[in-house]
Amino acid sequence: MVDALREARRVLAADGTLLDLRPLSSRCDIKVVTPAHAVPLGEVDATGCLADDMAADRAAHQVVEAGWFVPCRETFFDVEFYWDTVAEMKSFMEQSKRMGEVRPSYADLNKAFRALSEAASGGGRLRCRRPTMLAAYRKAASDDGDPDA
Repeated sequence: MVDALREARRVLAADGTLLDLRPLSSRCDIKVVTPAHAVPLGEVDATGCLADDMAADRAAHQVVEAGWFVPCRETFFDVEFYWDTVAEMKSFMEQSKRMGEVRPSYADLNKAFRALSEAASGGGRLRCRRPTMLAAYRKAASDDGDPDA
């Protein structure tokens, strides 16, 4: 990971900006959203890449400590995913490297989703909010003796 940051530093213009944008490992609530309510239905385990997240955090800290980059700003926000059916959600989850086990089962989610959507006259959608981080770093002056800077 530090090698990738070294390469990023090498190709960045003087005083360039490096952006670190990534989803955070967490457990994410799944809700049925209707025009009137957002009803909790279950959760998805999105902690499968926790080791990768920790390695990225360590690498960012290391290159800041080495003086290669200067932290400028960090913010956290949610990215919302919406699906019209449990089948669409399942397809997305199964293709994702970060999304893991969904609880309750897809069959149970589908029963609850249909009931809530029917009660809302078919106006329900599934929603999952994923915590995400965006950090900006400015390339520091190249005076630390790093030949690749």
